Amino acid sequence: MSFKLKTILGIALIEVVVLGILVMTSLQDLRSSNEQELRTRAQTSAKLLATMTSDAVVALDLATLDALVEQALANEGLLYVQIRNSSGLVLAEGGEVPARTLKHGNGLDDHDLSDNYFDVAAPILAGGANFGEVQIGLSASLLNDVVAAGTRRMLTIAGFEVLLVAVFGYMLGSVLTRQLTQLRDSAARVAKGEFGYHMPVRGNDELASTAHSFNTMSTALAEFARTAKNQRDEAEAGRKIAETLLHNAINSVSQAIFIVAENGELRFVNRAALDLYGLKNEDCLSGARFEDVLLTAYAAGTAKDADAQTAVVQDRLQRLDSESIQTWQSEWMGERILLHTQRPIVTGGFVMVDTDITALCEVNEKNRRLELELMETHKLESLGTLASGVAHEINTPTQFIGDNLKFLREAFTDLTEFVDKVEKNAGEEDLEQLRGMDWDFLKDEIPSALLEAAEGVESIGKIVRSIKEFAHPDDTESTEADMIKLIENAVTVSRSQWRHSAELTFEPAEPDMMVPCYPGDMSQVVINLVVNAADAISEYSQSRDYSGGKGEITVSLEKDEQYCTIKVADNGPGIPMNSVRRIFDMFYTTKPPGKGTGQGLAICKSLVEIKHKGKLSVHSEIGKGSTFVVKLPLNPVHSKHTDPAQSRAA
Repeated sequence: MSFKLKTILGIALIEVVVLGILVMTSLQDLRSSNEQELRTRAQTSAKLLATMTSDAVVALDLATLDALVEQALANEGLLYVQIRNSSGLVLAEGGEVPARTLKHGNGLDDHDLSDNYFDVAAPILAGGANFGEVQIGLSASLLNDVVAAGTRRMLTIAGFEVLLVAVFGYMLGSVLTRQLTQLRDSAARVAKGEFGYHMPVRGNDELASTAHSFNTMSTALAEFARTAKNQRDEAEAGRKIAETLLHNAINSVSQAIFIVAENGELRFVNRAALDLYGLKNEDCLSGARFEDVLLTAYAAGTAKDADAQTAVVQDRLQRLDSESIQTWQSEWMGERILLHTQRPIVTGGFVMVDTDITALCEVNEKNRRLELELMETHKLESLGTLASGVAHEINTPTQFIGDNLKFLREAFTDLTEFVDKVEKNAGEEDLEQLRGMDWDFLKDEIPSALLEAAEGVESIGKIVRSIKEFAHPDDTESTEADMIKLIENAVTVSRSQWRHSAELTFEPAEPDMMVPCYPGDMSQVVINLVVNAADAISEYSQSRDYSGGKGEITVSLEKDEQYCTIKVADNGPGIPMNSVRRIFDMFYTTKPPGKGTGQGLAICKSLVEIKHKGKLSVHSEIGKGSTFVVKLPLNPVHSKHTDPAQSRAA
């Protein structure tokens, strides 16, 4: 409802209320004045008729009374006349006498005018005595007609006045609301952004003052809008410059960066991320979900191990809901090692930074390999020098002992042939002499003793050869090696370490085991594993009753289509669970101080997994022993081996 309409209706309502009060008051006054006039006329007529009939009532002249009644009814507006004596007996009457009983007094005070009768009574007095009364009834229709006519006239005047008030109210409302309407329209224009708009000002009243205030406010808003726009433009320009610099900086870094909103949608991806994951620009549009982008990158890649790569992707997806800083490492598509850092954003979402550390890991692994190879080289050089010297010292006396034994065997053969000839040509006396020398016993026992001595010398030679082969391996490249002979040599070389504490059993699954490997390195691995088993059994022997006083070491060898598997098992104390995880760490050992350096198993793992591309693992149970498993691939993909000496020279 508009202000103008409210103004018109308000004025009209006020006028209606005022006119209603005025009309009701005027009608009440009109009715009262006419009723008073009617009352005066009725009382005058009743008194006059009472005076005229007093003599006839005293004389009981009924004929005169009837004549007077007839004469009175001739007056206009008189409805009935009734004359009663003092006892209430009706002496004469005429007209339409109502059936109700009239009371003395003013008819207006005793009865309303709804039946159109105005009743008046007047006493009949004669000589101061009351002889009865005269009752007359006047018609009230004239009064009602006058009041009805007055009501119609007043309502007509009131209606016309209300109409005039409405017209003048409309005109006044139009005048009063013209500037208000302009103020409203002007405020709407300013609200739409038309700052500085000025509305026209008319007059010098409060509305004009309000219009001036509005114009001043509009001017101030325009100035504020200009200042705000300039500042916003400067801020926007600065923001664009900052965003450009930030985007260029982020795009220039080598790490892959993903900025993800709270709902999982991408907000920014740099070029390094596209290159690292093989993505396209359309795959990473703003609004794309990070999970879908990651799955797209996985689908586009060619993982060597699909199951392992699926596990990597699922692990990343599970970490997305974390609200803490996370850093972890994974292998992507079997080719790249990535370092992931996920940091939450205060406003929601997170920033994912992926760093390709493949080259760093390769350098670290290369340094570790070189370090292990250098340690291995120093150890082998020392061991080789010692073994070579010992072998040389043993080999010299062994050679002339073997030569002398050979000479004795040949000489004894010649002597046996000579004695046989002598027996054939000797006489009976000579034969008795030979029998007295117990020649038959010597003939049987001396060859046996010489044979055992020769076998012992051959065994010494075998040990010497094993030491020489171990001390001077040719490991510049992988070759087909007899794994059975290699393990036998390693067991022979390490015999002094295990023969006092354990019984060793070697169980090859096949008689022929040619395997591509670095023989010297594999000899070192087997020796280290056997010596470790012997040390574990030796430490455990005091708290366990071994059968025969010794433990058991079992070396098994088997081969399938893909791997050659070497197992070195012992029935020693086993390895605690907290040590199993670190057993292959460099310088970690479970042996007492001064007995172990913690390098043997670390070197073994390096030789098996780095140099041979195989796998070294351990299975252990407390109180039952440990089993070390070496798996060598039969078709390994080796990188060119670098000679440690050449590395040192470089």
